[in-house]
Amino acid sequence: MPQIIAVRTQDDSFRDTIAVVLSQDAVCLGPDGQPWAGVSLSAELARALAERLLGLAREVEGQKRIDDPNSFHSFAQITSILVFHDGSEQSHRAFRLALDLASRSLAIVQLAGIFTVQPDRFEPSSSPDDHQWQRGWLDRLTQVYSGEAAKEGIELRTKLIAATDQHAVADMFDSGRFDLIIVPHSFSRSSNDGIVAKTLSQALSTATRSKVLFCP
Repeated sequence: MPQIIAVRTQDDSFRDTIAVVLSQDAVCLGPDGQPWAGVSLSAELARALAERLLGLAREVEGQKRIDDPNSFHSFAQITSILVFHDGSEQSHRAFRLALDLASRSLAIVQLAGIFTVQPDRFEPSSSPDDHQWQRGWLDRLTQVYSGEAAKEGIELRTKLIAATDQHAVADMFDSGRFDLIIVPHSFSRSSNDGIVAKTLSQALSTATRSKVLFCP
């Protein structure tokens, strides 16, 4: 059943914002063949979502943070989060979302950094330059992220994987040990029809024990 959640996060300028995220099964093909995302809400759920958004807006405006365990789609039971990152701004937002959720549930965060990808699509790049600078950029990002997680008291584990290593990408889903998997939405674009995107898509489809969220 498609789900929708609203959480606090930060934009690229570290300003407090609100992210509205749809679950994996809320994505379908529209009349133009492009992926659409949406859910149907009953009047009760619509009011619950509206109240959640209003509460988050008040928090962002400086009021006391609300952490009601009975709030809309509470994530208090999550103990482990897997988040994918390719060094892009969208991946950064995905990590910020993972960190925010982990701060509410004390979950362990596993960051999977994917490097040696093409600039315009989630597929392996044959350029040595792409391999070198993307690996270096992810190395620097993980150092910064580790410091941020430590300040929040969150355990952050990191693993860097070359996009050419399809088995390592698939192995990240082994045993279904993650309660939540966060994937940048760019990883699932319809233009990504190559081997790596298919490997990721197949792995996600078998992660039946995990909730999967695509971060815009």
